[in-house]
Amino acid sequence: MSPTLISSGQLSVDGLLCALVIAPQVYARNRFFELFEQPLLRRTRRRAALLRGIVRQLATPHGMRGEIIGQQVLADGRVLLRYVVPGLNFTRTTALTSLEAAIVRYLIARARNQPCDTDDYERIEQALAGLAAGLPRPMLERDPGPKDPG
Repeated sequence: MSPTLISSGQLSVDGLLCALVIAPQVYARNRFFELFEQPLLRRTRRRAALLRGIVRQLATPHGMRGEIIGQQVLADGRVLLRYVVPGLNFTRTTALTSLEAAIVRYLIARARNQPCDTDDYERIEQALAGLAAGLPRPMLERDPGPKDPG
């Protein structure tokens, strides 16, 4: 990936955000060094880490699993997400873009082996389609596999 690729608009920052949240191991630091040095991409990486933390708090196995207690779409299109982690007596409120909220909902559904919302899935697929040629693209699962009978 070159600076001209990013400055020419060929790289979708939204697509990169989706990829960094859904499959962060795909973008190793020594293989994609540019993602770690350009300011815009550094911010995207930090935002992806924040989203992975939210998903971890909401998708942890029972006991310490958080629960979404409110979602509100703000006038600017962002989604105000409020959740609680009862085992930690912890409540958090955060404002996410609509894409970030879709990523969080998609990953929670996947972690809980539940079907994902079609609109969220399509929004993420569209963002991933904007990744520049040559960048690895994570594959999404539309529906969970068969449930484990045990």
